[in-house]
Amino acid sequence: MPRIEARAPGERRQPSRERGSMSEAERRESAEQHDEDTLVVERRRRVLIVDDDPDFLVMAEAALAAHGFLVERAAGGLRGVFLATQDVPDVILCDLRMPGIDGFVVAEALRADPATQHVAIFACTGRRDLEARAALNASAFDGVLVKPVDWDSAARLLHEIIGARRPYGPT
Repeated sequence: MPRIEARAPGERRQPSRERGSMSEAERRESAEQHDEDTLVVERRRRVLIVDDDPDFLVMAEAALAAHGFLVERAAGGLRGVFLATQDVPDVILCDLRMPGIDGFVVAEALRADPATQHVAIFACTGRRDLEARAALNASAFDGVLVKPVDWDSAARLLHEIIGARRPYGPT
């Protein structure tokens, strides 16, 4: 009977530990049959984008989706914290200046929650001044993406960060 397995992109099938006392020939035959009967479903890497600019949200979603990410958008900091804690993403991109609660408060709230404290959080900002850099260095952010964002470079970075943080396997 066919089986479905979830694996991260590029992950290889691990040998089963349930083979008991099979002979070597039986193990080879079983492995070959397993490869033929298994439909591999690759788990897409999930990104939450938190920003109050609807144009940036649409552009960022399209750019990251083109690189294979599953993207969710949050229009504002409070919505971002809510969505992140309801369905924990692999990485969060968060604007710094938003009405209501800003990106620094969002990052601190997510770091304080055991469900999201491990998630990579990147600030997205157009600010390049030294004061902003000092604030970011002392913050709960893992890094910064400067607007306008080079989405090809950002996608490579996010794939690397997510791959280093998340163990792969069924979800």
